[in-house]
Amino acid sequence: MRRTLPGLLFGSTVVLVSAAPALGAQTYLREADAPRVIFPGSTAATRKVLDLDDPELVAVSRALGRKVEMRSYPYLEVRNDQGLVGVIFILDVVGQSLPIEFAIGVTPEGALKDVEVMVYREPQGEAIEEARFRRQFVGKHLTDPIAIGKDIDAISGATISAHAATYAARKGLALAQVLRTRGGR
Repeated sequence: MRRTLPGLLFGSTVVLVSAAPALGAQTYLREADAPRVIFPGSTAATRKVLDLDDPELVAVSRALGRKVEMRSYPYLEVRNDQGLVGVIFILDVVGQSLPIEFAIGVTPEGALKDVEVMVYREPQGEAIEEARFRRQFVGKHLTDPIAIGKDIDAISGATISAHAATYAARKGLALAQVLRTRGGR
C-alpha cells in the first residue's frame, strides 16, 4: 500500500488532535490563593516542608493502610490575627494515570476544613472539583472511614478520581497528625 505525504500528515494530525485533551491540565486553584479559599479570614501563610523520620513514616503508612515511601511534604501554615487557623498540605495523588494536585486543609483540632482540586490532568472525572462532592469531607477526622461507599459518595464518571480525593484527604489528615504530635514545630 502506497501512502502519500498529505495522507500521512492528515493521519498524524488526527492522532495529535485526539490526544490533545488528555495532555491538558485544568488549574482550579493556585497555591497562593489556597489559604484565603480554604481558611477565609486568614491573614498570613508560610510555606514549610514536613520531613518524616522513620517512626513517622511508619505511622503515616499505618494510618493510610498502605506503604508510604515519600518523606518530604510541602504545606502551608495558615494564620489569622488570633494565631494558627490550620495547615494546607499540597499533595499529588495519581488518578487513573496522571497526578491530581490537591490542597488539603486541616484545622488545628485535626478536622478536614476542605479538599480542593488545584490541578486536574485526567481526561475525565473533573467533577470531583465540584462543591457538592467536596462538601462530604468537611469535618471528617482521621478516625472516620473517609472511603467511597462508606461515608463518601462517588460521582458517576469520576470514581477513580473520587478514590484519589479520599486518599489525599486521609493522607493530609495523617500528615497533620504528625505535626500535632510534634507540637507544631
